[in-house]
Amino acid sequence: MTDFPPPSPPPSSFVHDPQSPQAVAEFLDRCEADLVHPDVVADRLRRQGWADFSATQVAEGYRGRFDEHTLGYSALLVCTGLSALAAGTAGHQLLGLAEGIDVDREGLALWLTVLVIATPLAAWANVWAQRVDRDDPVAVWSRPRRSLARVLLWCCGVVGGLRLLHYVFTVIATIAGSAWASDRSLLIGFANVAVTVGITFPLGRWAFGFLHRFDAEDPTAPRARSRRERSALRSVG
Repeated sequence: MTDFPPPSPPPSSFVHDPQSPQAVAEFLDRCEADLVHPDVVADRLRRQGWADFSATQVAEGYRGRFDEHTLGYSALLVCTGLSALAAGTAGHQLLGLAEGIDVDREGLALWLTVLVIATPLAAWANVWAQRVDRDDPVAVWSRPRRSLARVLLWCCGVVGGLRLLHYVFTVIATIAGSAWASDRSLLIGFANVAVTVGITFPLGRWAFGFLHRFDAEDPTAPRARSRRERSALRSVG
C-alpha cells in the first residue's frame, strides 16, 4: 500500500500510524465489517487531520472492496432508456404512417426490434435490482446506480422536452391554420403529444425515485444530513 504523509495534528483514534499499511488495513477492515459508507470513511480520516487527497485515495481503495453492481445497474438503466426511446420513436412513426407521411420503414423496423429486445431485458433487470436493493446494503452507496439514474433522468428530460415542444408546436400550428401544417391531422397531433407525455413523465418519475430511493438511509445524502443537523439542534435546545 502507498505510504501517506502523517496527519497534523496526530490522530487520536481510527488510524494511529498513517504510514503503516497494516494500521490502515485494520481501520478499513473495521469499516468494512460495519459497512461504513466510503464517503464517511474519508470524512473520518479528514477529521483526524489527514490531507484531503490521501483520505480520498484511501476511501476509493476501500470502495473497491465492495461489489457496486455496475453491470446489473447498467443493464437496468440502459435497457429501460432504450425501451422508452424505441417505444416513443416507433409510436410517432406509426402515427406518421396513419397520417399518410412517408416514413422510413427500415428505421421503423429497427426501433421495433430494439423495443422487442430491450423491454424483456429491462423487465428482468428491474426484478434483479429490486432484489439487490432489498438484500444488499451496498446498493445505498452504489456510485454506478446513482450516476446512471442521473443520466437517464437528464436524457428523459431533454429528449422528452424537445419532442413535446415539437409536437405541441405542430398542434398549435394546425389549429392556427399555418400553411406549414395545412396537411396535418389535428387528431394525430394530439396523439403524438399523448405518446410523448405518456412515456416521458412516468419514466422521469421512475428515474427520479430510483435516484433518491435511499436518501433516507444514505448518510451522505443532503436530506439525511439536514435531518441529522436538525436533530442535533433540537437536542442542544
